[in-house]
Parts: sequence; C-alpha cells; structure tokens
Amino acid sequence: MGSSEILPNRSGIGDKSFSPTIDRISLFVLSVLGILAFPGIKEVLEPIMGNMSGLMTTCGLITVIPLIATSIGKMYVRIRA
Repeated sequence: MGSSEILPNRSGIGDKSFSPTIDRISLFVLSVLGILAFPGIKEVLEPIMGNMSGLMTTCGLITVIPLIATSIGKMYVRIRA
C-alpha cells in the first residue's frame, strides 16, 4: 500500500496541477439548468408516471447531474494534460 502508482488502464494527469474549479462550475451550471428543465421533464413524464413524475424527475436529476459534471471535469483534465 506504500506505492502510489497509476491504476491499470488509466492515464496519468500529467505534470499540470489539477483544480476542482471546473467540476464545481460545471456542477453549478448543470444544477441551474436542471432546475430550469424540471417542469418540462416532469410534464413529459406525467402521462407515463402520473403523480410520481416529480419524484422520478428529481431522482433522475440528482443522479445524472453529478455524473455529467464529473465527466466534464475529467474531459477538461485530459484536454489540458
């Protein structure tokens, strides 16, 4: 456990320092966009889900937004490296 090597099939970040600023900015922007898109998504799901459409939309956004924000942060680091 003393070695700090890169995991198999993973690329290194490079010599540049990594800042979580891009992750935070993308998380904030995607959260605002999710809040703005909530009524539209809920309206689309309402014929299928009924009264559960609001809950399903909330759960979906809570799951998807951090995943997309993390992907944007990783893509930025790979482009920058």
